[in-house]
Amino acid sequence: MSGFSYLQVLQDADLPWVMSVEQRAYDFPWTLKGFENSMNQGLNYLFKDEDHKSLGYCCVLPVLDEATLLNVCVAPEHQGRRIARPALEQIFAKLKENAFQIVFLEVRASNEPAIKLYQSIGFSEDGVRKGYYRAQVWDEQAMELVEEREDAILMSYSLVD
Repeated sequence: MSGFSYLQVLQDADLPWVMSVEQRAYDFPWTLKGFENSMNQGLNYLFKDEDHKSLGYCCVLPVLDEATLLNVCVAPEHQGRRIARPALEQIFAKLKENAFQIVFLEVRASNEPAIKLYQSIGFSEDGVRKGYYRAQVWDEQAMELVEEREDAILMSYSLVD
């Protein structure tokens, strides 16, 4: 299996694959409407390998000279293969070429691999948004999954040298 090679602009025809990955990757996945809205408002990319196979995707919301990473996902079967970092670096290069100054994101406080990745790229932690995400936890007494809230870590990355 090869790793990440290039970005491709996300098209309507890609949404069935994206939705299948989203459903497998997250307990609380985006809806089809969420992706359609992102496609109407943002910059959206598939991560592809040299054989043109889709590996993941990213949805970016541009506002003036700022960009917000709304959804970054590597398909579960491709996670741990160093795909997200080079894909994000290509996205950041495109943003920089188009005069964007800064990238923002929110990440679940429990998502340690993503936080470490973002920190290694150069993101800094700017704050915490309390109770931002829905979360499922196992309740030992009730012997069932219960819904709670999880904090979001707010991060930013400067595109200016």
